[in-house]
Amino acid sequence: MRSTRLPSVRSAVRLRPGIRWLYALVATPVVTEFIERGAFPILPREWITEVVAGLVIAALVRRIHIEHLAVLALARTDALTGLLNRRAFDEAVAGECARARRARQALCLIYLDVDGFKQVNDRQGHQVGDQVLQAVATALGEAARARVDRSFRLGGDEFALLLPGSTALQATAVLARVQARCQLEGAVWHVDALRLSAGIVELLAGEGDGAFVQRADAAMYRQKKARR
Repeated sequence: MRSTRLPSVRSAVRLRPGIRWLYALVATPVVTEFIERGAFPILPREWITEVVAGLVIAALVRRIHIEHLAVLALARTDALTGLLNRRAFDEAVAGECARARRARQALCLIYLDVDGFKQVNDRQGHQVGDQVLQAVATALGEAARARVDRSFRLGGDEFALLLPGSTALQATAVLARVQARCQLEGAVWHVDALRLSAGIVELLAGEGDGAFVQRADAAMYRQKKARR
């Protein structure tokens, strides 16, 4: 099973501008010199001193910036699976729905739930249950388009895939790949049927973000109920 990883700091840059304004502090040594003396440095050695001080400040600000972005990424990441979490999901749905309406493009959402997950936990223990969740996360990551689709763990054994520019038919093909991988993984832990109940919805014209998510959730539960 491929190991899951936390989002990189590079990917976190897309989340927020962060604290990049601190880079303005690089000019502090020169500005301070001007305030104190009423003039900018004149001699080469004075400029060298100011430039070195500015570079030191720039290095410190860069470190703070990277650590800040890493904290933001962790706040939106599920620790067990490495997928984005519910908080990131809510933000992504709002952003992608707005983009889809503006560009008049398709947007699909897949809601997924692991069938019989409680029984796996009860019979084989929580460690195996965690491995099952990680296997589902891996399947979602392999089926999604890199830097386009996004996969989430919403909590417990519920997951979601957000597919910008995809129709319901294309989303069905993605789901088939996820289910095929999960069925193969199920044999590793002697699970009779590591299956997923899923609901696929395509954003309707004029539909709100909340209604979009509710339709996906309802479609998933209809399938789960039909299998009982």
